[in-house]
Amino acid sequence: MKKYLVGLTFLLAIIICISVPVTVAASITSLTEGEKTESRSDTEAPTRAVEPATEEKVIPSEIKGIKISSVDSHSLLLSWEKSDNANMYTIYRAAESKNGNIGEYEKYKSTKATSFRDTGLNAAKIYKYRVFGYRISGEAITQSVPAGASVMTKLKNVASVELSDKKTRSMKLTWKKSRVADKYIIYRSDEKSDGTFEAYKKLREVKAGKRHSIVDKTLSGGTVYKYKVVSQRTEAGNSAVSSGKVTKGMTTLSAPSKLKKVKATETAIKLGWKAVVHADKYEIFRDGVKVKTVKTTSYTDRNLPSGSLHNYNIRAVRKVADNVREGVFATLKASCKLPANRIEVSISKQTLWLYKKGKVILKTPVITGAPGDRATSVGHHHILSRSSPATLKGSYRGSRWVTRVSYWMGFTYSGQGIHDATWQSAFGGQLYRQGRGSHGCVNTPMAAVKKVYENSFVGMLVIVKN
Repeated sequence: MKKYLVGLTFLLAIIICISVPVTVAASITSLTEGEKTESRSDTEAPTRAVEPATEEKVIPSEIKGIKISSVDSHSLLLSWEKSDNANMYTIYRAAESKNGNIGEYEKYKSTKATSFRDTGLNAAKIYKYRVFGYRISGEAITQSVPAGASVMTKLKNVASVELSDKKTRSMKLTWKKSRVADKYIIYRSDEKSDGTFEAYKKLREVKAGKRHSIVDKTLSGGTVYKYKVVSQRTEAGNSAVSSGKVTKGMTTLSAPSKLKKVKATETAIKLGWKAVVHADKYEIFRDGVKVKTVKTTSYTDRNLPSGSLHNYNIRAVRKVADNVREGVFATLKASCKLPANRIEVSISKQTLWLYKKGKVILKTPVITGAPGDRATSVGHHHILSRSSPATLKGSYRGSRWVTRVSYWMGFTYSGQGIHDATWQSAFGGQLYRQGRGSHGCVNTPMAAVKKVYENSFVGMLVIVKN
């Protein structure tokens, strides 16, 4: 019986010795074929052959210096320091699923290099890696202590970044919401006086889900600003951002400040104003019509009617590339210097003044046009025609008249003028409101109108004011 047991033991030993090389060979094949995958937990090591301890056994040193770099939305570079005595490395990977869970490690790649570029990844997803070093010598395989690293790939760039509602001191920045971002970081770069730009500075952070726009109210007129919107996601200790989408826009130029009448003659007005930052030129409008574009901060408007009053609107203009930006208007009412010889009429005071050499030589009560569509036209006029005597013809709402007057001085093309009115028994006061008002002419007492006629001339300024 003892001989039988000894023989059986010897036979089993022979079978075991024969089977060990087969197991080792199978392990080598599994390490070098990167296409095959095996599921593992974070702590489970790859399957390897169990060898009897021998003095010749060499174990690779621990994997160190593992790092992930060059990360974008769809790829990254995994690298590590060379492990002493290792001649093969195997990479295991675990990826975040659509529901946010991290899957189990799977054998992903075997390589003899100390780096590996992983491509075809999904944006804004977490990937975890473990790297093992192996020494394969004949039929013997030894394994190092592994090292691990994890990262989140970059988010896709924010879409539809736009600037709108551009005012002098503010602009509105909007962008399309991201499905994965938990916040947005806004950076701004300001244009400098020489046309270059400052470095980007963080302007604001916005939590996702609340809004996807901001109104920047800290700007200067006529200045170009560049904005960069970066989306960010943080999950399970990993954080990633997008590259940042850039847009730029210019605020509306400020209105020229300190606009004033610098000097005036009887037929010219000189205007001046303070320069607008970044303005290339200025557009001048007189009475609603563009009359001039200048690059300086002053303008002399010449060949105006004597003593005339005008409304001026001036704005700055700037051109950047093909983008022309027009500023806010500054406005001013200005008149030429009043001539020494002129006539002034006040409707509210129902009074006419005659000036000669700058002094009043006549002041007289009058009756102007009745309120409404028969009112005397307010403004700066000039005598267009004068005659003595004269026949006045007109019509109003179906009634017609032909009237003989001794003195006539017309000052509008619609037929208004200064003349005597012998049919009026009194002048001044509120008679023009009490059914005695004219059809727009200035009815004047005979003695007074004679003096006005004798001291008037064609082209003489007639100012009618309320």
